[in-house]
Amino acid sequence: MQLGVVGLGRMGRIVAGRALDGGHRVVAFDTDEQAVAAAAEVGAEPADSVPELAEKLGENKRIWLMVPAGEAIDAVLADLEPHLDGDDVVVDGGNSHFEASVRRAESIPAAYLDCGTSGGPAGAEVGFSLMIGGPEWAYEELSPVFDAVATGPEGHDRMGPAGAGHYVKMIHNGVEYALMEAYGEGFELLHNGRYLSLIHISERA
Repeated sequence: MQLGVVGLGRMGRIVAGRALDGGHRVVAFDTDEQAVAAAAEVGAEPADSVPELAEKLGENKRIWLMVPAGEAIDAVLADLEPHLDGDDVVVDGGNSHFEASVRRAESIPAAYLDCGTSGGPAGAEVGFSLMIGGPEWAYEELSPVFDAVATGPEGHDRMGPAGAGHYVKMIHNGVEYALMEAYGEGFELLHNGRYLSLIHISERA
């Protein structure tokens, strides 16, 4: 499959790299020219702008956005919109608010998939966990790319309609951060209460 990737930061580089490793063709753009050059060195076709990326993809565009949530997403979509139609699919792999994802899905001519992405830098080796919302046909169409970017076919699923992917990711983050805080408070009590060896306890308890 031919995939456009916009945003080649830490996570975007991994998306592009895993897609390439999975046998897909990648057209890549970032405002950082060095990031584009680095992607080209590993096999991506570079683009100098969002419109050029869209032009290189031709018809039936499949585009993965990996840019910061908020105004950056809207700016990229504004550049893309004149080049999109109903046969195209745009994936927002960032941490957008789910209500913003619903709004964007309703406002652009292409199918819009909001994709909660979990795994961090470790995803480069083992793949991400992907929580996806949006039209079922668009999800099925992108499944070969999701297989490559995720841990495999078991590493991604469609959560529901527009907004569902980012909603599930929001809950996922809340649970994860609460667990991290609970662990931190527990270790603080262990240390300050009895001045015990935290290393020893963590290996056994």
